[in-house]
Amino acid sequence: MTATGADQEAPGGTTRAYWWWERRRGVALDVGLALVSALECALEGVEFAGDTGLPVSLGVLFGLLAGSVLVVRRRWPIAVVLVSIATTPAEMGFLMGLVGLYTLAASDVPRRITIVLAGMTFVGSFVVGYVRLRQSVSAHADVDFGPGDWYIPLMSLFMALGLTAPAVLFGLYIGARRRLMESLRERADSLERELSLLADRAEERAEWARTEERTRIAREMHDVVAHRVSLMVVHAAALQAVAPKDPAKAVRNAALVGDMGRQALTELREMLGVLRSGDALVAGPVGRVPLASVGRVAAEAAAVASEDGPRLREVEALVAQSRDAGMAVELSVD
Repeated sequence: MTATGADQEAPGGTTRAYWWWERRRGVALDVGLALVSALECALEGVEFAGDTGLPVSLGVLFGLLAGSVLVVRRRWPIAVVLVSIATTPAEMGFLMGLVGLYTLAASDVPRRITIVLAGMTFVGSFVVGYVRLRQSVSAHADVDFGPGDWYIPLMSLFMALGLTAPAVLFGLYIGARRRLMESLRERADSLERELSLLADRAEERAEWARTEERTRIAREMHDVVAHRVSLMVVHAAALQAVAPKDPAKAVRNAALVGDMGRQALTELREMLGVLRSGDALVAGPVGRVPLASVGRVAAEAAAVASEDGPRLREVEALVAQSRDAGMAVELSVD
């Protein structure tokens, strides 16, 4: 933000700094105002030179220099207002005073400085207006017009207020509005950053949930496959022992080993299918979990809810397979 509180270009727009200006439009505006103010002060300098007896060229030069100060209003608004106050007795720089007060009120200058300088401008305008009006009334004393004692102070008061109050009030309004817009923009940026952070955290939690689910499935896969493979090892050892003595039993053990191997491969394929990164996932309270895992969890819940569920039958089948392999296993159900 510039000294006047002017907003910079919108994001994505191209901006180029020219000294203390942020945009070309600011340069053109300030230079134009300075030219108009310099021309005004130069014309008023002619009258000032005539009243004071100074050379006209000196009065014009003084007016040009004083009016051109308006070009630095964004960088040094206090200096512009001070120059306008200094030229008040010469009755020049009305445009410079109005624009300077507006710029000062709209800038980030402390309010006490704005109030002091606005008060000095008001007092100076009141005094000069009072003196000029009294001189004008005295010069036309022969005219049949006799204003009361209240006329000159009241008119001087109105003139001073007209040269100070509108510019200051409008500048305060514009400055407050710009600061409000900047505050809202900062809050919007902060909310956007917070939403981005929450989204990142949600993604991290979802990834953590997927990792935990895959780890749990991998543990179950290890337990199931390890059990099947251990039974196959036992049956293979039994097959090797009984093959010379009882070929029929050896054939049964070989068939049992084949069944357990196929079951182990089937379970292994199912588990690996779930662990693949491209498997379907469903949304959960902490992220997404595998669809197959949801179905398995539901099956487990249904099995626990029933008295004679599939889990008990599976346990009995495993015990029977272990007994067939020659292991001493006893099943007790409470």
